Amino acid sequence: MKEALIVDLNGFITDVTLVDDHISGVFPIYRELPARGTEEQPQKAVELIGYTIAVPVPEGLHLPKWDFAEERWVEGKPAGELLVLQKANKLAELKRLCTEAIEGTFTSFALGEEHVYSFDTETQLNFQSTKELMNMHPNFTQTSWKTRDAGVLMHTKEQFTRLWLDGQMHKTNLIEKFRRLEKEIEHATSVDAVNSIRW
Repeated sequence: MKEALIVDLNGFITDVTLVDDHISGVFPIYRELPARGTEEQPQKAVELIGYTIAVPVPEGLHLPKWDFAEERWVEGKPAGELLVLQKANKLAELKRLCTEAIEGTFTSFALGEEHVYSFDTETQLNFQSTKELMNMHPNFTQTSWKTRDAGVLMHTKEQFTRLWLDGQMHKTNLIEKFRRLEKEIEHATSVDAVNSIRW
């Protein structure tokens, strides 16, 4: 057995039913009306109330609708509503990707050669507190800091300041990228235009 969908006369899904695996296609659903005619010669009457659609719904449709003329599933949500929904989904996706990029890694030449550093939330807090300690205590002139590629390395105050600035620029550049893409989403006039926006 497999699922088939019951739709109303406009093609919108109203329920789900089960059909045999080999069944495929569109089948009308009728309802019997009260008998007409006389007692001796009653006339049965039926009314078409919907269809059973044994055709899989393709992915990507927000509100599937069966198009009886084209005999296929189409998008049933109005274009304006779909655009608003797609913009909100794309914005949420870009926010997530931006956060992941910020909290990933960045590279710095603070030590004279390139090294890779983490920048997750905890590390960002540690960066800030270490920088403040260095500014407050003149004797705090160096600190060891973990790289992703070479383990823990010693950084002088000047090197750490450069590293901190590189981390801040890493974050700032990604936020600016997000803001540019946010503007693109805002000005997009079609779902295809929204979907074409990539991080």
